[in-house]
Amino acid sequence: MSAVPDEDWSAPESGEDSQDGGDPELYGDAEPVRSRTGETRVASIENLRPEEEEPAEEEDNSETTRAGPPVMMLVLDGVDKGRKKRFKGVRMVVGRSKDCDFALGDQTVSRRHLELVYGESGVVMRDLGGISGTQVNDQKVDECILKHGDEISVGKTRLRFVDEGELIKEMRAKAESGEADEKKEEKKEEKKDPRLDEKTNANYKLADLMRDEKARKTGVPRPRPVRSPAREGFRPTFKMKVGAAVGGLVLLLLIAGLAMSGGNKPPPKPPVDPNLARAQELMQRARDKVRDGEYPDAVRFAQEAEKLRVGIDVDGVAKAAQQLQDILDSFQAVRGLMAENRYTDARAKLTATPQGTARTDEERKKLEEELESREQAYTLSLVEAALNERRPDDARTLIAELPQSTRSLYEEKLKELEALLAKEAQQAARQAGIRQAVAAENAKQRRAEFVAEAFQDVERRFNGGDFQRATLEVDRVMDKFRSEADIQARARNLKKLIPQFRSAFEEGQKKYENNSLEASVKPLRRAAEVYRQIGFAGSLGDTLDNELASASVAAGQAAFKRKEYPVAGRSFREALRLNPGDSRARDGLDELQKKVEELYLSAYIARDRDPAMAKEQFKIVIESSAEGADVKRKAEMALSELQKADGS
Repeated sequence: MSAVPDEDWSAPESGEDSQDGGDPELYGDAEPVRSRTGETRVASIENLRPEEEEPAEEEDNSETTRAGPPVMMLVLDGVDKGRKKRFKGVRMVVGRSKDCDFALGDQTVSRRHLELVYGESGVVMRDLGGISGTQVNDQKVDECILKHGDEISVGKTRLRFVDEGELIKEMRAKAESGEADEKKEEKKEEKKDPRLDEKTNANYKLADLMRDEKARKTGVPRPRPVRSPAREGFRPTFKMKVGAAVGGLVLLLLIAGLAMSGGNKPPPKPPVDPNLARAQELMQRARDKVRDGEYPDAVRFAQEAEKLRVGIDVDGVAKAAQQLQDILDSFQAVRGLMAENRYTDARAKLTATPQGTARTDEERKKLEEELESREQAYTLSLVEAALNERRPDDARTLIAELPQSTRSLYEEKLKELEALLAKEAQQAARQAGIRQAVAAENAKQRRAEFVAEAFQDVERRFNGGDFQRATLEVDRVMDKFRSEADIQARARNLKKLIPQFRSAFEEGQKKYENNSLEASVKPLRRAAEVYRQIGFAGSLGDTLDNELASASVAAGQAAFKRKEYPVAGRSFREALRLNPGDSRARDGLDELQKKVEELYLSAYIARDRDPAMAKEQFKIVIESSAEGADVKRKAEMALSELQKADGS
């Protein structure tokens, strides 16, 4: 009896059903469930079947082979996030151009950004001269060998390199690590029949009730399923499940590859354009030159390729290489400015230079360090020169540009220089003052000589005693030197002083000649004072001094006899001033000194008994004694004590 069309086969009925349901160890299900169509449901292994997740545009052409190496690229981040691409040969070019093996939609990626080449040592990644460069695990590189799991950054896109062989090894390692846990679970459930579970039994009972009801309505008895003892006691392990899944995947891949290779053969390739092949070769050489840092050759090859095939330089290799060469030329210009010690211009030039690749960035860093070092050394040399050349203002400005670590040393040197310069300036000022004073004195002396020369005739007449002719000569000098103010002033002074001198001198001479020496002192002293004001030098002045000295000695002796000791002291001292060799004046002073000391003793003894008399005697001692005399000092102290005692 045949089965009804809508019969439910959700539960197995006999041992033969195990062949239709498939091997449970292969599909990873210990108790496979059959559908209404008789197909066994198979659990999917996502990580082992990445081709089912590829977008439609990344699927391989049915007419091409899938015999490439078991590696692929996954897009982790960017506008193409989630896409992946397997190798179809030994080389894969990645870029935004549609001609690339793996075309990306990220506009920040170059048209032909990088290539991946599979070889004996592994997969080699080469940057094809993209302006933004390529980073592998966040490190900017031009070429390297990729490892499973490496992440590649191009533009704003982040890729992951996947080696499927390594991926399967990882999965097997995980499976082996979890095998012990599976065995423990198997021991726990070894004796447990899932059909004894209440929920399972309920499902079977529900199915049996539905079949019985259907048999009652149709009048056809329901066949009873025969259970397989072997099936009921067999439970596959987790390792067996993973092995079966991997084996099935490999089998499916082999079948798909055979089907594709054995199907319709691809149409014959069109004839190769020799110019295109040559242009592609030149472009590859240009990219190689970019990687080698030979940018002028890269530009030349790219331009030759453009001549053969216009538009073949879709990635802008020539432009990028020229930009990199411009950067290197700018670096060379910076070095030239450094050689000329133009460090400010060199820094500005380096700052204005745009960024480039990892190689030029490394060279830029070295150049910045060299610039900093050489500029500091040059500044130090300028500071040393400014200090040696005693230019403190320039040294102060340069020291401010030095690093703090070396600035303190030169600040101390600057302080020492400033202190030395200040000391020298003071010395120079004193010397300048002395020189100025000397110069002024010399000028004064020269002027005095000039004026004296103008009054030579006046002086000659005056010293000869012809005072009237001397006055007439003064008038003649005034007429001759009308424009000389100082000569005019001296002439007017002489016209006033000469008559005064004449009157006092003639009076003193008259009394002196009449032997009235004491009486001649006053007019002779007046004549001597006027003679000093006139400023002439000659025999007349010597005669006047001798006469006044003799008269002063006589006046001192007369005053001593009258006990006018202060007058006597002044007279004797004036005589010694005019004639230091006058013995009479010296003897008079000695006698006066003895008398003064007697007066001091007398006053000192009587100071308590008769303070008034003592005061008068102390005053006489003070007026009569010479300056600096010991008796004068003692008399001043005693007088001061008496004055304090009586409050005067």
